[in-house]
Amino acid sequence: MSSSPPTRSLGPDVRLTSEALERAARRPETQFRLTPAATDALSSARTALDDVREAGQPVYGVTTGFGPLHEYGAETHGPTDHGDGLLAHLGTGTGDLAEPAVVRAMMTARLQALAQGHSAIRPATVDGVIEILEANLVPAVPEIGSLGASGDLTPLAHVARACTGRGRILENGTPVDARPLLEEAGLEPLSLNSRDALALVNGTSFMTGTAALAVARGSRLLRRAEALTGWAYRLLGCSLEALDPRLHEARGHTGQAESADSIREEATREGIAERDERPLQEVYSLRCAPQVLGAARDQFGHARSLIETELNGVNDNPVIDPEAPAALHGGNFQGQHVAFATDALNEALTQIGVLAERQIDLLLSPNQNGGAPPLLAWNPGPTSGLAGAQLTATALVAELRQNAQMAGTSSIPTNDDNQDIVSMGALAARTAHEQTDHLAPILAVLGMALAQLTHLRAEDRAAGPAPPPPDWMPAFAPVAEDRALHQEIEQIAARWKTPSS
Repeated sequence: MSSSPPTRSLGPDVRLTSEALERAARRPETQFRLTPAATDALSSARTALDDVREAGQPVYGVTTGFGPLHEYGAETHGPTDHGDGLLAHLGTGTGDLAEPAVVRAMMTARLQALAQGHSAIRPATVDGVIEILEANLVPAVPEIGSLGASGDLTPLAHVARACTGRGRILENGTPVDARPLLEEAGLEPLSLNSRDALALVNGTSFMTGTAALAVARGSRLLRRAEALTGWAYRLLGCSLEALDPRLHEARGHTGQAESADSIREEATREGIAERDERPLQEVYSLRCAPQVLGAARDQFGHARSLIETELNGVNDNPVIDPEAPAALHGGNFQGQHVAFATDALNEALTQIGVLAERQIDLLLSPNQNGGAPPLLAWNPGPTSGLAGAQLTATALVAELRQNAQMAGTSSIPTNDDNQDIVSMGALAARTAHEQTDHLAPILAVLGMALAQLTHLRAEDRAAGPAPPPPDWMPAFAPVAEDRALHQEIEQIAARWKTPSS
């Protein structure tokens, strides 16, 4: 019996989480529903915009030109006007195309922002974007081009142009003209006026959607790093004193206490497994793991708060106040919050990778792993164990460190100095999301090392008990003869990056 497709509600009375956005982005069958509050808010804002125009008040992008050309009048009439030019001149960008989940996250984030009812976009336009998203028609969007200043103009313009049939849509990963695919899906290309066009592009939805995906995936990988650390404690027989709740409560950091709890839960999965031959104080990669991973937890919490506030807020210009009514001209599209949040996320992801790589090295070193063979080789000399896999983990840490640079302070003035300070939020968010791709295979190698040590013990090639791997660890056959581990690293990493259904 088939289940009904998942539904995602959007509106001012709905608060999207990073995980909810990720589910909508990664499940093409998702249906979207505007809440009654969203429908009312969209209608009220549109009426307010008409009232403001009738009162003769200037409205940026409607009665004026765009950017530094706002001093020039641009009042036109009809269903389409200079909004076409806005989308055309922003149809630039370069680099690889954003993956479909990122584009769907961006579109969902934009819809949630519009559903707050302060954009004065026509409700029919919002409905049209929803229909395109529900049909899983994914616009082709170059990754590079947004400064995160006046929002994510270029990537959002590629989405809007695809919705009008003038852009491109991905077909089996290849960008093709949008209009034939819209027609094939039984959808009319959208006809946008200037306010519609500006509302679709003048916001932070590319960086926010990407950042939310990084938060959701990064949080999963953090929990996996804690579980792997707990498995290492259990397998090595480390003293649990470093995980004592009293120790962490005394310091007072919430994340540290939570990480210690998580590590201890896995470490004691089969009861207390402490071994007398272990040192009183383990090296820092084990003993200080709650402090390192706990700091990452707290950093993640701060980043999540900023990103999800942005996800559920209004990031347009102008912002329409239906009560006054008024068009409020400001800078809510400036992405500094997201830039700072994802820079912080990047820093935490990098340090999780550094910790995991040190734990891998510990497991491969006989002076730390309880006397198991060097490199966890089945037959040292004729076989090399996990030597190659460790090289991969080390290289990935170098990648993490190289990319752990602040983007949010990298402003470059542009746009005739109208955008004289920019956030680079899109760059920060893209980098943080990419960092999760580097972290996952490091954790995969750590899991493989723990599994290999278990196999060695089970075959009496290393001293100590050999409890079965935890059920969350994918099957990993012993490396009794050297084999290429590339595919296995990728498969485990992919599994741990992907949300469970």
